[in-house]
Amino acid sequence: MSDIQFALTILAVIIILIMIIFNWIRLIQYRKQNHAEKSFLYKDENGLSLEEKNPYDHDLSISEKYLLSNLPKDIYRDIDAIAFIRLNKATHATSKLNLRDFIELPHAHCFIRRNEDEWQSTEGLTGSASFDQILIAIQLVDRQGPISQAHTQTFRMLSEKTKNDLDGSLIWLSHSNIEEDAKELNQFCALVDHMMTLTLIPKNNSLFDNEKLIETLKTDGFKVNKDGYHEFKGRDKHPLFRVTSLNQQPLSFNLDPYIQGILFQMDLPLTLSCKESFDAMLESITNFQKELECMLVDSNKKELNVNHIERIRYQVEKIENQMVAKNIIPGSSCARRLFS
Repeated sequence: MSDIQFALTILAVIIILIMIIFNWIRLIQYRKQNHAEKSFLYKDENGLSLEEKNPYDHDLSISEKYLLSNLPKDIYRDIDAIAFIRLNKATHATSKLNLRDFIELPHAHCFIRRNEDEWQSTEGLTGSASFDQILIAIQLVDRQGPISQAHTQTFRMLSEKTKNDLDGSLIWLSHSNIEEDAKELNQFCALVDHMMTLTLIPKNNSLFDNEKLIETLKTDGFKVNKDGYHEFKGRDKHPLFRVTSLNQQPLSFNLDPYIQGILFQMDLPLTLSCKESFDAMLESITNFQKELECMLVDSNKKELNVNHIERIRYQVEKIENQMVAKNIIPGSSCARRLFS
């Protein structure tokens, strides 16, 4: 073998070794990247359940979708404006969270955590805590109406101030357009917020026998709640409907010995399985009719027939379907917060 052939052979071996080392380095980089994509900020979208997806998913990055799928308990993307702040480095500076100002805002919440730890509420936070992530949320609407413009501006200002004070970056996970989204959600709430009421009165314009009425309430499983109302609970101990006096106040047999009628009431947004609960209420009403010789009437004291009842059932089912389509399930903790 000549010197030139030997040199070329050595060169070829060196090139092959360089290629092997290069491919080995690329393989290591690929494995690291693949691992990162399965971790906290890069979880694959397919890991999200149907409940976690919403109409504005396409506007979110994979990391933001993952954050939304791991919200603190009782924080809901459908009714809360949610901002996420990631700090450039971990800190113990809880004094810079502006907690006193956040507390003054209605339905506002603040949470902190480090890495992928559980979210920790700052409510009643004492002592030192290390964190590199902050999540702040405020409810858009309650039964009194949408969040006020003043509270909206304060929430935005505090979000920016917290981000700047702690040297972080801020992204909005839901409802960055707070004013418009609150207005839209409030219109939806007005559409479905119904207290469905059915009236029972004794036949022949008489009065209820209070002793029989008390006995029927007990036999049918009604219990007096902390507000004095006789309410009927489902198997999960969640209230389904209640019985009141004609003026919608709790029944008071001592103060009102002459009861001319009673109301069966169901707060639809706060009732689980509205249609089934309505049928359970009708069954209870049937029992009252048998035991107390009374009848269902409309606002003009005209007896309701089967067609009237079916129309009411249709409206109950319609409202339930509207809420489900909005991902606010009647009787859920989300609905109970929204319609508080």
